[in-house]
Amino acid sequence: MAIRDESSGAALALIEGDDSVWLPPMAVVASEPRDGQSLYEQARARAETERTRADAAVARVQELLNDVRRLRTSLRKAEAGKGASEPVPRNARGAHEALASKAPKATAGHRCREIRGLHRALERSQAQAQAQKDENKALRAELRGSRKEAERLNKEIAKLGELAPASASLSDTNKALRADTVALQKAASASERRCKRLAGENADLRAALWNSDERERRLKAEHGYQTGRLKEDIARLRGALGRSADKLLDGMASQRQKFDRQIGAVARKVEARDRTLSWLRGRNDRLRAGTVRATELIASLRAKNAVLRADVRGLKAEKAVLASRVETLEAQVEKLRSTRSVLSKALFGSRSEKQKKSGSGRKRGQQPGAPGHGRTKRAGLREKKERRNPPKDARICSCCGKPYVANGERSTSLIEIEVKAHIRRIERPRWRRGCECPSSPLEVIAPPPARLFPGTLYGTSFWARFLFEHCACFRPLSRVAAWYADQGLPVSPGTLANSLKRFVPLFEPIHEAILAHQNKAALRHADETGWRVQEFRPNGRSSRAWLWTSVSKDTVYFLIDPSRSAEVAKTLFGDTDCTVLVVCDRYSAYRKLARELGGKVILCFCWAHQRRTFIDCAAGHVRLARWCERWIERMGEIYHLNDERLKHYDPALALERQSPAFDAAHDALKKAVERLFADAGAELAGLPKEGRKAKALRSLLRHREGLCVFVDHPLVPMDNNFAERVLRRPAIGRKLSFGSNSEDGATFTAIMYSVVGTLSMNGIDVLRWLKAWLDACAKNGGKPPDDLSPWLPWSMSEARKRKFTAPG
Repeated sequence: MAIRDESSGAALALIEGDDSVWLPPMAVVASEPRDGQSLYEQARARAETERTRADAAVARVQELLNDVRRLRTSLRKAEAGKGASEPVPRNARGAHEALASKAPKATAGHRCREIRGLHRALERSQAQAQAQKDENKALRAELRGSRKEAERLNKEIAKLGELAPASASLSDTNKALRADTVALQKAASASERRCKRLAGENADLRAALWNSDERERRLKAEHGYQTGRLKEDIARLRGALGRSADKLLDGMASQRQKFDRQIGAVARKVEARDRTLSWLRGRNDRLRAGTVRATELIASLRAKNAVLRADVRGLKAEKAVLASRVETLEAQVEKLRSTRSVLSKALFGSRSEKQKKSGSGRKRGQQPGAPGHGRTKRAGLREKKERRNPPKDARICSCCGKPYVANGERSTSLIEIEVKAHIRRIERPRWRRGCECPSSPLEVIAPPPARLFPGTLYGTSFWARFLFEHCACFRPLSRVAAWYADQGLPVSPGTLANSLKRFVPLFEPIHEAILAHQNKAALRHADETGWRVQEFRPNGRSSRAWLWTSVSKDTVYFLIDPSRSAEVAKTLFGDTDCTVLVVCDRYSAYRKLARELGGKVILCFCWAHQRRTFIDCAAGHVRLARWCERWIERMGEIYHLNDERLKHYDPALALERQSPAFDAAHDALKKAVERLFADAGAELAGLPKEGRKAKALRSLLRHREGLCVFVDHPLVPMDNNFAERVLRRPAIGRKLSFGSNSEDGATFTAIMYSVVGTLSMNGIDVLRWLKAWLDACAKNGGKPPDDLSPWLPWSMSEARKRKFTAPG
C-alpha cells in the first residue's frame, strides 16, 4: 500500500522487481500548488484499503495453514499406535525408494484404501497449493495496482511544494523508513525463497506419488503391494509434510507479527504526519489571513503614499522658496547671536566670563574631623543681670512647713537684641534769684539739648540710623520709613527725602578732605558706571548720568555728573600733587586726560578689559573660540608669572636692589610679555584688516604702553578689579532705588557713598562714627566742626581710632 511520508514530505514508492516492498522516493518539487489536505485524505483512504486487502491475504494464508494442520492431525490419527523406526528421508524420491524396499506385505484392499486416502490428501494439498498460487497471483496483481496508484499519488503529492521537507528531523524519519523498507524487502525475499523451496518439495512429493502409483500398478500385476511397508512410508511422508507445514506456519506467523509491528510503526508515523499537517494547515490559515490583512494594509498605504507624494511635491516647491530665505535668516541670526553675546557680557559682567577650572575635589565648608573654633567670645557686650527665685510656697516644705535654705545659685546667659524708638524727655528746673543783687541774673536754667536741625523733634541717633540704613545698607527711603514704623516710630518717606539736602553741608568738608588726601597718593584706580537722575527728564534731557569713582589704598571718592567727558576726570585727577599712576580701562576720556595733564598722569590699562576683548571676539563665532582661548591662556600665564614675582618683592627696596629670586621672576615675566606682543604683531601682519582677529590684536598692540606699566612698577596691579569691587555696592543701591530723584539727592548720594566707603575701608564702625559726627555738628550749631583731623581715618589718633573700631 502507498503511505504518505508526512515527516519527509514525499510519498512512499514501490520498487519494481521481484521484491514487492515500499521504498521512499526522493522528494519531487511540485509544479503547481494543490490542496494538500484533500490529497492527504485520499492517500490515507487508499492506505486503509490496501491495509484491508493485506489483512484478507493474511487471513487466507492462515486458513491454508489450518487445512494443513487438519491434514496432519488426520494422518496422525490414522497412524495411531505406530511409530517410525527409521529416519524420514530428506526428499520424496528417497522416501518412495525406502517404502519400496522396506514396505511390509499387506492386503490389496487395505492398501487401496490407503492409497485412495493419500490421493485425496494429495489432491487437497494440490488444490490448496493452486489456491495459494491464485492468491499470490491476485496479490501480485493488487501489488501492481498499488504500485501504479502509488506512482500516481507520488505525482500528485509532488505538486504540493509547500509540504516539502524543511527540517533535519524529517530527513531522519525518512532514513528510518528507508531502513525499515529494506528490512521488509529482505524478509519478503526470504519468504519468496521459502515458497519456492516448498513448491519444489511439493513437486518431488507429486513425483514420488506418481512413482508410487506406477509401482503399485506394477506390484498389482507382479506380486502385490505390501501394505504395512506402504503405511510406514506414508507415515514418514506425513511426518515430513507436517514438519514442513509447521515450519511454514511458524515463518508465516513471525512474518505476520513483524508485518504488524511495521504497520503499527507506520501508523504512528502517519499520526505524527497528521499532527504535523494539522499544524501546517493552521499555520497556512494564519499566513493566509495575515496575507489578506497585509494586502489590505498595502492598498491603504499605497493610497496614503500617493497623497504624501503629492504633499512632498508641494513641500519641495515650498522648500525651494524657503531655502533662500533660510540663508538670509541664518546670516541675520549669526549677526544677532554675536550681538547678544556681547550684550550679555556687558550686562552680566565678569560673571559671564569665568573660565572652567579644575576642582580640587575638596568639599566646601568645614571638613569632617577638623577642630571647630568654638563659640565666639563677646566680651564687649554689656551685661544686664536678672534674678529669678522660685515662688514662696515652693520654698516651704509641704510636710513640716519649714522653709528651704539658700544653697548657692546657677547662672544662665542669653544674648538678646532690643531696638526700640523712645522719646527722650529732658526736664530743666528753673532757679530764681533769692537775693536783691542787681548784678546777678534773675533766673537761671540749664541750656536746652543741641539739635542738629532747628525745629525738628528728631535727635542725632535718629538721623545717624537713617544715614546708616540708607547709605551703608542701601535701603530705599520707603524701606527705611517702614523700618522706623516697625520700631514704633511712624515717619513719612517725604520727610526723609526733604532732609537729604540738609546733610550736604555737614558732610561736604569730609568729601573734599577725601579728595585732597587722594591727590597725594601715587597710585589710584578710576572707573565709572551709569546712574539715573529723574529730575533731568522734565527738562527734555535724558535721565542718564554717571557715577565716577577714584580709589586709593585707604580712601574712596565718588562723583555723580551728567557728563562722561574728560572734564569730569580732570576734576578727579587734575589737582594731584605728584605724578600718579591711574589704573583704568581703555576709555578715551582717560587718554585725553593724560594728554592734557602733560605727564602728571600715567595710565595703567586693565588686562581684564583686554582679555574681555578676546572673549567678545569669540562671541557668536564658534570657529574663533579656540583661537581666542589660546590668547586668553597666554594672558593667564602672565598673571601667574606676576604673582610669582610679587612673592619675592620687598616694597622697601628699589627695583634694582631686590633679591635674586625676584630678579629671576622679573626676567621671566618681562620675556613673556615681550614674546606676547611680538607674536601678536607677527600674526596681525598676515590677517585682513577688517577681520575680528585683526581687531582684537590691534587693540592689544595699540594699548601696549599702558598694559606694560606693571612690569616696571610691581605695586601696580594688572587689572582694575579693585575699583570694580568698590562700585559693586553702589550698583546694588542703584538697582534698589532706581538712582536719585533730584540733583541734590545725587550730590548727597556721592558724598555719603564716599564717606561710608572710606570709613568701611579703614575698619571704622560707620554707625558709631555717624552718631559721634552728628553730635559734634549739633553742638557746633548745626555746622561741621572746624577741625576735621580727629574725624579722618588717616589723621585721627590711634586711641580715637580704636574707640571707633573696637566692638561694642
